[in-house]
Formats: sequence, C-alpha cells, structure tokens
Amino acid sequence: MDELGAALEGIAGLRVFPYWADRVTPPTAVVGWPDPLDYDSTMARGSDRATVPVMVLVGKVDARSARDALSQYADGSGPSSVKATLDGATYTACDSVRVASCEFTVITVAGVEHLAATFQVEITGSGI
Repeated sequence: MDELGAALEGIAGLRVFPYWADRVTPPTAVVGWPDPLDYDSTMARGSDRATVPVMVLVGKVDARSARDALSQYADGSGPSSVKATLDGATYTACDSVRVASCEFTVITVAGVEHLAATFQVEITGSGI
C-alpha cells in the first residue's frame, strides 16, 4: 500500500494517503485494503495475488470541473493517469502491478460527497 501511495505522489497536485483518511481535500488518492487476498497463486508459496482499490476523489458530485478533473486521472495515459503511473512504477514488495479497471462512483468522507473513481489494482508477488 505504501509503494502504491509513493508511486501516486508522482502525479502533480494529487494528495495521497496510503491508508483510509478521516478527512480529505480533493484531489486526493486513497489506497484501500486488499480485497481479496489470494494465497498460493502458484505452487509451494510461489506467489500470492491481491486486488487493491485505489480511490481518487476530485470534488463535488455536481461540479463540471470535478468531472473534467476525474477524466484526467481515468485516462489510460498521460501525466495524470493513475493507470500509467501505477503500471509504470518500480516496486520492491511485489513482482507485478496492473491497474485492471476503473469504476466511477460517489464516495462520502466526513459527511461530504465526492465524485470519485475506484481503480482496481491487481498485485502479484511472493508473500504480499
């Protein structure tokens, strides 16, 4: 989770929490807990697999600027792309990281609704 957060810090202007936060100031990325965590993807404890949600919250649900900002994070490439950033980073705690999907949603933090995208990040490695 920390390495995903460190990679996301490379996106200019994005505040990053490698854990769930009580309060956020958009634009913010929050790295969630692995779900599921699958052990023994290969024989004899060769590797484990996990899916980690990464949520990017950008602002008020009804703000056009929030929609425009979120589209930059959801883009498959470019300087603000979550997929390009996470897929292209170097990791020591795992063997491979791949952003598999993105779903748009509304996330409420401290009573405030934020337009958000949840990226499902697939991680494979020994002992993750």
